[in-house]
Amino acid sequence: MSEQSQYILHRVDYTSDRLGPDEVFDISKSVVELNIFENIELPYLTANLAMSDDVAFKSTVGIRGTERLTVVLSAHRDAPQIIKKFMITGIQTEVSVNERTDVRVLTMIEEHVYLSTLKKFSKAYTGVPSKIISNILSGQLNKKMTTGLAAAPSQGKIKVNIPYWNPLEAADWVRDRMSTSNGSPYFLFSSLRNEDLELADLQSLILADPWNKEKEQRYTRTQTSHNFTVDAKDQMRKMFHVKAHRQTSIESALKLAQAGAVGADYKVMDLTSGNQLTNTFHSGKDTLNQFMDKLGPKETNALAIDNSLQIGAPNDGGLRGMDGYTTKVFSSVVASRQFYEPDQFGSPQPIAGYHDESLTSSMYKLKLKSAALRAILLNNVYTISVPGQPYLIDANRAGVGSNIDMDYAMPTSDPRNTDKVDKQRSGKFLVYKARHQFTTGIYDVHMDIVKLTGQE
Repeated sequence: MSEQSQYILHRVDYTSDRLGPDEVFDISKSVVELNIFENIELPYLTANLAMSDDVAFKSTVGIRGTERLTVVLSAHRDAPQIIKKFMITGIQTEVSVNERTDVRVLTMIEEHVYLSTLKKFSKAYTGVPSKIISNILSGQLNKKMTTGLAAAPSQGKIKVNIPYWNPLEAADWVRDRMSTSNGSPYFLFSSLRNEDLELADLQSLILADPWNKEKEQRYTRTQTSHNFTVDAKDQMRKMFHVKAHRQTSIESALKLAQAGAVGADYKVMDLTSGNQLTNTFHSGKDTLNQFMDKLGPKETNALAIDNSLQIGAPNDGGLRGMDGYTTKVFSSVVASRQFYEPDQFGSPQPIAGYHDESLTSSMYKLKLKSAALRAILLNNVYTISVPGQPYLIDANRAGVGSNIDMDYAMPTSDPRNTDKVDKQRSGKFLVYKARHQFTTGIYDVHMDIVKLTGQE
């Protein structure tokens, strides 16, 4: 790479078991573009790589979808190196530029998901849900899990039987069983800077400080071009300007209602006792208020449901708010008291299974609250493109799962207001998805970010 490059691609090592351990090909000089994708909903990274081939690499060495690529990159010579290992899953496209040169795009995933896709297992686990997930990952995929931003789940010890699923499918299934005492859902994800998978709950993620609180991302008309002076202060600001900004999912109260985030009910029939739970209606407004109360008085809530609408038919109760309707009904048939283990005195004590809870409506409501908060979270999604160097310089600066501060210039032609911030589109955001794009010396990060709090 040239001295002006915004990153250094040290190596892209190609290896294959069919060629033996001593055959390593560094194809970094052939890389035209590299994209690495993070998603807070996925416990793995995906990637694609465009490579130029004028040495008949495919014909002589071969690409069959069973090879490994180890990518080593950094922001500059003295910055920490990031090393990610991928499996090639296939060739997405291949184009002949001329009779001597081909360009092909390789698709890649992390090795543990490649293994998970091949593997089915059946096993019973007993413990708190987070411990079960950790045991599945370590025992089936030799993968560690960190819980630095994960509060203790409200659910206690449970017993689950995995019926010949792949390990990551089983881990996500158990994760969906978890929530905190106020319904906060959990995420299990992989990140560019961490070899371990990360488990985190929404409340803990929101409470974390933005990593760029000393230098917010800023979108202004004057900083969207590449014409900057060489002044050190301007160069630093250039690294934190937002190149592009758009909204992809905006304020749909009807979509929230359809997802059960406004008002929902949970009907549970226990086959063991014959009992059916009552008082299981869930109000999205109450759930959101209880959730946001935990965040402290300094936070200005950007997660919200508009309950001002009054709608209804005269012969069916008349006008009422959206949260006065049961917009979705979840139902479950459970068999409680199927599993037991002895207590300290040797007496058998029941352990909950995956679907059953202690016979209280509040524990079942946590499932509704968790689903509602997940839906509300995605009601305001912004997509931005930013320079990527800050995300490589410091190993602690995360992608998905981290918070960023962003200032958005007020869209106005009034010269008296051109320096003002649009509070509706500024504040603290959670990085939900990220595409790290490395191409011809330019490193950009394209992110889906979710509005958490507004400007104070």
